[in-house]
Amino acid sequence: MNTTFAVPALRGRVTRRVLAGVLLSVLCASSGADNVMERMATEGAVGWRNSNPTGPIIAVQVVGINDLHGHLTSAIELEDAFETRRAGGAAALAGLIAAERLSNQRRTIVLFAGDSIGGSPPLSGLLRDEPTLEFMNLLADRDCKPMQRPVVGEVVSGNPMVVTRCHLAAVVGNHEFDHGTSELERQIYGGAHPAGPVLGRVWAGSRLTWLGGNVVRAANDQPFLPGSAVMDLEGIRIGVIGIVTSETPTLVPKGRVDDLHFLPEVQAINASIARLRAAKVDAIILLIHEGLTSPTSPQVLPITAADVTGRLSRILSDIDPGVDLVMSGHTHGFTNILFRGKDPRPMLVTQARVDGTSYATVQLLIDPAKHAVVEKSATVQTVWTAGAPGQRPDEKVAKLIKAAGAETAATVARVVGEAAIPISRAPSDSGESALGNLVADAHRAAAHADLAFMNAGGLRADLAAGPVTWGALYTIQPFGNHVMRCTMTGAQVLRLLESQWSGTHAQQPVILKVSGLSYLYNWSRPADRRVVAAYDTAGNSIEPDHRYTVAVNDFLLNGGDGYPVFSEVTDAVDVMPDIDALVAYATAAKLPLATKLEGRITRVANK
Repeated sequence: MNTTFAVPALRGRVTRRVLAGVLLSVLCASSGADNVMERMATEGAVGWRNSNPTGPIIAVQVVGINDLHGHLTSAIELEDAFETRRAGGAAALAGLIAAERLSNQRRTIVLFAGDSIGGSPPLSGLLRDEPTLEFMNLLADRDCKPMQRPVVGEVVSGNPMVVTRCHLAAVVGNHEFDHGTSELERQIYGGAHPAGPVLGRVWAGSRLTWLGGNVVRAANDQPFLPGSAVMDLEGIRIGVIGIVTSETPTLVPKGRVDDLHFLPEVQAINASIARLRAAKVDAIILLIHEGLTSPTSPQVLPITAADVTGRLSRILSDIDPGVDLVMSGHTHGFTNILFRGKDPRPMLVTQARVDGTSYATVQLLIDPAKHAVVEKSATVQTVWTAGAPGQRPDEKVAKLIKAAGAETAATVARVVGEAAIPISRAPSDSGESALGNLVADAHRAAAHADLAFMNAGGLRADLAAGPVTWGALYTIQPFGNHVMRCTMTGAQVLRLLESQWSGTHAQQPVILKVSGLSYLYNWSRPADRRVVAAYDTAGNSIEPDHRYTVAVNDFLLNGGDGYPVFSEVTDAVDVMPDIDALVAYATAAKLPLATKLEGRITRVANK
C-alpha cells in the first residue's frame, strides 16, 4: 500500500519553537508533565516524540531496503485502488531514493538489511549477482570508497567499528553466504572470478560499508566484517550496528560457512551499543537480518514481545538500552511498530516487505547537545514500477539492467514448456501449494523415487500461465541445489513429517512440499503425534518397516532448515541439478502444466 505520513518533513536545522509549532498543528496534544511521549500515526506511518527538546534540532533521514534478492526488474503485481499495478524494479527504486534524498541531501542514509543478493532471478543470479552489487554502488555518494580487505595476519580484538562519511551501508544476510565465504569476500572487495568477467570487466568491488557484527572466523575468532559504523553527517554522528541471524549455518548449503562462527545476536549487539555510546554518537540504528511476524498495519502504541512473534522480538527484549531505530529483514513482511524493550524509550522497528517492492523512510530529529533522538517517525511505501507523473527511473540503473538483460537473454528466453494456468507457491491453510506439488513431482520423476520432499523456502516465484521459459524455472529455483536420491524407512518418513512442528519448528511450523505421499495432521494433538495418517500414491499406509526411495535436494539432506532425520541417511546419490529436473519435467509434459492443490496435505480438527 502506497502511503504518506501526515507530519511534514522537517529539514536541516529546526529550532525548538518551530518544531513545537509544526507538531502542534498536526498532532493531538497529550496531557501530563514534561517528557510525555506523544504517538502519532496515519495510514502507513508510525512515530514517537519527546515533548521536551532542549535546543536546536537536526533532522536526519534514513531509507531502508531489505531482502532485495537480486530483483532488479519488477517483481510482483499489487492492487492499487481500483487497478492492478506492477511493483518493484531497481530503476524505479533508485529514482525514489534520489527523490527522498532531495528533502535532506546532506543527512540522508541508505541502509540494506541483508539478503540483497542470493536467491536472485537470472538477470542477476546468472551474472554472480554483480549487477545487483553494481546497482548498490550506483547509490553511493562521493565519500563512499571501496572497502579494503583486512591485512593478512592483522589482529583485531572485540567488535570493530569503522568511522566513515559514506552514507550507504549493508549488513550481510544469510543468502550473502550462499556461495561461500571466499565468493562473498570477492563480491565485497573485488577480484576476478575463475569463470571470467561479467559484462566485460573484472569486478572492482563494493563501494559501501558492509557489516556483520556477530560473524567471526572459526580459526581464530577474528571478526569477518566490522560490527558497527559511525556515519559522520556534517557534525551529526549516527551509529549503525550490523547483525545477521545466528541461524545462518542452517540456512545455507552445507560447508559454505564452516570457516565461520555466528555468535548470539544479543551478545554482539550489546558490545556494539557500549562502544557506540562511548563514542558519543547522536543516534543508534540496529540494522539486523532477522525479523518479526508483526501486525500488518502500523502500530501506534508501543508493543512488547508478547504482541508479536519471531526471533527478533526476543532479541529486542534482551538488548541493552540505547537503540533508537531497528531496520529488519529476513521474514519478508511489513513491519512499522514501536517496540518496548528495556529502554523506557520505545524502539521504532521497520521492515519493507521483499524483492524491492517497498522501502522504509524514517525521520529522526536529533538534539545534538544531548546526543539524543527527540522525535522519530516512519512510513513504508510501495515502489510502483511505472511511478507517478513526474517520477523518473534512474537512467544509470536502467542502463545497467539493459546490459544484464542482453547478456542473459538467450539463456533466459528459451521456451521449455507450457502452463495452462497460473501455478502459485502460496500455501493453503494446511501448508500445501500448487507450485510445491509441481516441483516435488519434478524431483521425484528425475530420481525415479517413491516419494519426494521440497522446502517451501526454495520456491522463490510463481509460474505464470503461457509459455514456460528456462528463465522462469530458474527464478523458481535459483539456488543451484541438486536433486539427491536416497532410501528412508517409513518410520523415518513419519518422524520427518512430525518434525515439521517440533524442535526448531515448534514456534513456527515449516511445512514441506510432498510428492508420492498424502497425509493428514491435527495441530492440536501432542507433539510427535500430530500425523493422523499417511499414504502412498496407491492409497497404502506408510509402513514403518518399509523402505522407500526418496528424492530430496542437497540443501535439506545436509541439514538445511533443520530436519534432523535427514542426518540418518547414508546412501544418498546425486541425480542432477534441480533446475535440470524441473526443465526436463516441463519439457516432457504431453499437455500444458496444470498442477493444482490436490489434498496431499490435510489439516483436520478434533472430532
